[in-house]
Amino acid sequence: MAPRPKNPPPDRRAEILDAALRLFAAKGFDAATNAEIARAAGVTAAALYYYFPNKEELFRAAVREHVGTFVPTVVDLTRADRGLESLRELLRRAMAFFTDEKSQMVLKIVLAEGPRRPEIRQAWIDQTAAILEMLTPFIMNAIAAGQIRPVDPRLAFMLLQGPIMSAVVLRDLLQIPFMQGIENDAVVDALLEITLPGLMPNR
Repeated sequence: MAPRPKNPPPDRRAEILDAALRLFAAKGFDAATNAEIARAAGVTAAALYYYFPNKEELFRAAVREHVGTFVPTVVDLTRADRGLESLRELLRRAMAFFTDEKSQMVLKIVLAEGPRRPEIRQAWIDQTAAILEMLTPFIMNAIAAGQIRPVDPRLAFMLLQGPIMSAVVLRDLLQIPFMQGIENDAVVDALLEITLPGLMPNR
């Protein structure tokens, strides 16, 4: 283990996190070494260790900071509370976020490594739980306003997020041939036309 430097190095967190995600996604969590990450980020091993004492913390920080970039979108749209219009826009933004290159690297790592590495799975669970916590009051308000039927907010979250995650995994990560050519807008339109009506109250 490299010695922790006495003086902080220049702020290179962003470069380190980006390099780590790319190497974890390309080589696997175990195969990517701290030395490789440091080289890819253009920092010394001591500088890497200054910011992140181990690879687990490095991955947690990468997930936390990347998913954190989506939080302002959730906050803005739920605070605006334009009912179903806010929900529609949130779904469109979520589709764009999960088809972002970094999001797909995170998902690839979580799906490949999460089943056998609880700490990696937990990093994703923590961030998903934080998003759900922000969405729950919005969903409850929509129920109270009669815009959607009474349903457990967790189920609403699952039903609305599920098609997006399915599209990302099948089309982008697994690259199933007959899924190619389906555009993001088509996925969101189908979600709004098919899944969302199932949450509407009976009139």
